[in-house]
Amino acid sequence: PSRARCPNCSFAYRDGEPPRPVFSSGGDRVLVLKYIYDFAPPKPWDVIVFKNPQNNRENYIKRLIGLPGETIQIVRGDIFYRSKGQKDWRVRRKPQAAQETMWQNVFTNDNQPDRAMLDVQGVVGPGWQRVGSGDVWDTDKFGKRVFAFAGPGRGELVFNPGPTAFRPTNGYNAPEDEQHGGNMDMQKDICTDWKLSTVLMPGKTGEFQFDMTFTSFDERFRAEFRSSGEVSLMYQPRGANPADAKAWTLWSRAKVAPFKPGQGREIAFSVVDFRASLWVDGQAVLHSTDEQYNHGYAKAIARATLKDRLDALETDIEQLLAKPGNAETKSRLAQARANRAKLRKQWRWYQTPGVKISAVGGPMELWHVRLQRDVYYTSPILRDIEGLRSGGGLGRQYDYIRKLLNAPANSAGPNSWKKNAYGDYLGWGTTGNPIHLREWPGNHDLDEYFCLGDNSPQSFDGRGWTAAAPSLRLYDKNGNFQYQLGTVPRYNILGRAMFVYWPAGFRLPILNWPIVPNAGRMRLIK
Repeated sequence: PSRARCPNCSFAYRDGEPPRPVFSSGGDRVLVLKYIYDFAPPKPWDVIVFKNPQNNRENYIKRLIGLPGETIQIVRGDIFYRSKGQKDWRVRRKPQAAQETMWQNVFTNDNQPDRAMLDVQGVVGPGWQRVGSGDVWDTDKFGKRVFAFAGPGRGELVFNPGPTAFRPTNGYNAPEDEQHGGNMDMQKDICTDWKLSTVLMPGKTGEFQFDMTFTSFDERFRAEFRSSGEVSLMYQPRGANPADAKAWTLWSRAKVAPFKPGQGREIAFSVVDFRASLWVDGQAVLHSTDEQYNHGYAKAIARATLKDRLDALETDIEQLLAKPGNAETKSRLAQARANRAKLRKQWRWYQTPGVKISAVGGPMELWHVRLQRDVYYTSPILRDIEGLRSGGGLGRQYDYIRKLLNAPANSAGPNSWKKNAYGDYLGWGTTGNPIHLREWPGNHDLDEYFCLGDNSPQSFDGRGWTAAAPSLRLYDKNGNFQYQLGTVPRYNILGRAMFVYWPAGFRLPILNWPIVPNAGRMRLIK
């Protein structure tokens, strides 16, 4: 059975089971603007509704990721694209309105876990911990919902993520087998695109400095807030000493209104889509530039394939050890071991991201501390492809892929197959298997789009579609393969999702019918 899991503490409720039964919901009812794309073309990150290409009798709602003429590839949770005629890959950044809706809670102080409930499953949930033996931070105020800093000496709080906090898990439809996590690799899929926000309320006396620090792979990013209103974005390679002020590089600095005693102000720090941003009172005050922080595709793909390269190197070393110990073998073995030590260090960094807050100087309080992560798109493999090649009786929607798999490679039309080092077929648009979306100038009804779900580990979207509804325009007039698996043709798009007019309702007592309107969750879709 599926489970509903608290994103704050990781406690999981099985569907319909005690101690607090959680029942499955059919989802929200959505208002769709069906004719909007007759006046303006779809844009990346639009939430669209379309006929499911695998079964045209049902509708899907997904986020539009790729446009006709583009090539799309998922790399470490981010979307990279190449436009027509473009050689270099670029990261696809989200517009701010879409980004705000796509942040997902990792931990929020306002919703403290029930320790008695956690003890039932033996869960050690995430949370903030003091660093060192000092008592300048009081983390127990108002039931751990407020952090109070006494000063004047420096004090630090480090976020302990628990077993799943930095993984791209969702609070709903959580798989029973947590180790496999649906379409997720529990080793590789670690999200480090974060936003940390709080309301900072200065005490009555003294100047202060408050910092937020993110550690991601081999880099550190820091946002500094001073009582004078001076704010700064800082950067440091991970190998440097974080306590050494000279080891930090100033990226940018600005001045906002001074922080006044007793007046709370919302501040935030985000690192997402290769851009660091500092926020005050809901406004972005500082951004990193592409020259400062946009490593590009080469470094992103190197990080995404780090574990595979380390595994391959381990195999090479085993094979070298089995060979005669001549001079050439010894030299190659020494080089392989040196490379392995380097990759092992990088892999340790990969698996140990971190979030920290620190303060020095006058007293202050932090209210509504909330850590969020960006949507992280995973790169699943295609399931049971060889079985589809030879199998029968699976329904007419699998006839198309069966013909493709058994056709000569040069006659498969737009469809191509790629395998990883373990012999698994890679999903469409995933790491190592980009998907090229065709544009049809003479017939835009056939234009191809690529769509993904925000609940990526559990989403059944374009990455894994292997069926094709017989009612699609699968072949051209000459009988050649025309439809590309994983894509949404323009003629299947119904429109743009605009408003949730009937959210999943509250349930009646005893009967458990979800018919009580949930007006608080009626909302625009962005």
